[in-house]
Parts: sequence; C-alpha cells; structure tokens
Amino acid sequence: MRRSSIFLLLGAVFLGLLAVFAARSFLAPRTGDGAGAPQVATVTAVVVAKPMKFGDVVTPDKLKIINLPGALPNGAYPTVREAVGDGNRAALRDINVDELLLTMSITGGEGRMASSTLLGQDMRAVAVPVTETAGAGGFLAPGDRVDVFLTRTMDEGAAYATTIVQGARVLAVGQLADTSKADPVIVKSATLEVTPAEAQRIALAQSIGAITLALRATGDEARMPTTTTSAFEFFGGAGRAQMASAGAPAAASSAPAGPPPIRGPQVTIVRGTESTSYPVAR
Repeated sequence: MRRSSIFLLLGAVFLGLLAVFAARSFLAPRTGDGAGAPQVATVTAVVVAKPMKFGDVVTPDKLKIINLPGALPNGAYPTVREAVGDGNRAALRDINVDELLLTMSITGGEGRMASSTLLGQDMRAVAVPVTETAGAGGFLAPGDRVDVFLTRTMDEGAAYATTIVQGARVLAVGQLADTSKADPVIVKSATLEVTPAEAQRIALAQSIGAITLALRATGDEARMPTTTTSAFEFFGGAGRAQMASAGAPAAASSAPAGPPPIRGPQVTIVRGTESTSYPVAR
C-alpha cells in the first residue's frame, strides 16, 4: 500500500472519531440525567377525569392527579382525598374533562344542594311566590338579575305599585339552581339573593300585597330612583270615586267639586259623622 493511502485512511479515521465525539458532546445534556438543566418546581392538582353534570356526586373515579408548574391555583385541591371530602360533595355546574376542580365548582360537603353555598358575604336568600305572569313568563334563570315590585290596594280602593328591591340576583327558580339550563320553566317560587334589609321589605310586601319580578338585561346592575305609582295618575281626579264604586255612575256634573285627591300614604280622622284625610310625609 502506498504511503499516501495510509495517510488518507488515518485522516478519515481521525475525522470519524472527532465527529463521534462532537455528536456525543452535543447530545449528552438531552439524553443524560439532566443535571445541568434548570429544575422547575411542580405541584399536584386534581382535575376531572370524567365529565360531571350539575348535581353529580364527586367520587374518586371521576378525578385524577396532574403536575402543574409553580404554585397551586387558588381554590384547587392538591389530592383526590381532599376533593372528595366526606363523600357528599356534588357539582354545582357542568364540569368538563381535564378541567381543574375548584372549591367554587362543588358543594362544601353538606350532602344537599342548597342555595346557601352560593350566597355572597352578608347576603340572605329569600323565596318569593311567582306565577307565569309575575315571573317574567317563565324566562327567569339562575344568575339573572331582577327588580321586585309590590302592588297593593288600600282600604279605599286606591291601587299603588312601588319598587322595593332593585338588581337582586336569582339563585334558583323552583328547586333548580343549575346556571347551565336555558329552557324557560314555569315554577311557583324564585329564590333571590338580597341584603337583610331587602329581605325584610320582601317579607312585609308578601303579607300586604302582590309581588312581581321584572327581568333585567344581562350585566345591568344599575340602581335608579323610582317613585310610587298610583291609579290616580291614570284615572285622574275621578279615579277615587270610580275605583271605590267599582264602576258606579259618576256624580252629576252640577255637584260641587271636592278637594283634590291625596296621593300617597294618608291618615283619616273621624269626628262624629265627618272624616278628614291628611297626607303623611315619607
């Protein structure tokens, strides 16, 4: 063999060994134990393994554990045991597969579907009777906002309507609290989230008159000044006589006109056979 061929062979072997060494140096950090790579801290979190519907009981077979980088999100559960609790927890809404299970998505383990788990701080839940006409035609749904109106008829036959609560949140319609339901339902009651003072007004209103709910637009939480509306505004000065007599003929036009009707609350004082009415300031 010629000397030049030997030199070429040795050079090829050297270059091959150099290529192998370079390849091993390049791939070593990726295929090795990763000692040189930065370590990212992870935490365990519970996610849904099987889809859950509103009211489904939370059981271990419907959950699984995953690793999340960083800290545990607020309201998440680190273990399946903590998520299941006493075994009586249920879903408050539809939960999809691989969705993080949060405390706000399930009941607190009281073993019943109650509106108390949905109440805000210092708020109260009060149920009001509704009909198809008094309950927005059955289009009320949990999560909606409504205004509450009171209509009553005084002893003298005068009818009044006034707003007693504005922007109350609907917690449930009937016994349904699932916010994913969209079909209109005719029910006999609606549960509203109100303040303690508003709960007192509603309780009093139910004992003296009729309750009507007016549905608000989505996202409308404005509070607007309102006034009491009376039938006198629609029937004029003859409204009192027309309503008291329930359709009796009006007095003769030659009869002297009486004092203008008093609008709003009033007190009647009887002296012998005569009575006098005085307005009462609000």
